[in-house]
Amino acid sequence: MNHRFFPFLFFLALVALSFLSSCGSTHNVAIPEGDTAVEMGYGTVSKDDLTYSVSSLKPEENEITSYSNMYDYLRGRVPGVMVSPDNKIQIRGNNSINASTEPLIIVDGTESDLDAINPRDVYSVDVLKDGSASIYGVRGACGVIIITTKSAQYVNEQRAKAKKEEKARAKAERKAAREAKKK
Repeated sequence: MNHRFFPFLFFLALVALSFLSSCGSTHNVAIPEGDTAVEMGYGTVSKDDLTYSVSSLKPEENEITSYSNMYDYLRGRVPGVMVSPDNKIQIRGNNSINASTEPLIIVDGTESDLDAINPRDVYSVDVLKDGSASIYGVRGACGVIIITTKSAQYVNEQRAKAKKEEKARAKAERKAAREAKKK
């Protein structure tokens, strides 16, 4: 076997492990404060740990209100993403002669259409290119645009907060049980 394929095989093994570990459950990863997180197909990754071609946008409230649709917002803001005047999106050029070159659009974990999104509701936009989109298989071959809305972000923050509180409560209960055993 040629040694240049080892990094690719290692990547596939990591993707398979992360996929298998996340089957049937959701992961709310707590990112340290001040550290930016990027939504990937299989979870959230710290921007410092990211090794793939991913672009992230977090629109400011005053900037996003000037856009009438998401196509206008994406136009010219993400390297490698081209939005034509007729609102067709291409990530990194043409990938196929006969098939569509439209990227996969994921809104709050569900496949959606970019026309259905109000730019004022957007919390973050992550554009996955190259290997980072491979978690979506053939559907992600032309790239993936992951949009998190403000309401979904609020729910995720509340879940992470509740999970943290539950861990602290369980830890306190275990400590109290150990103390009771000692007496």
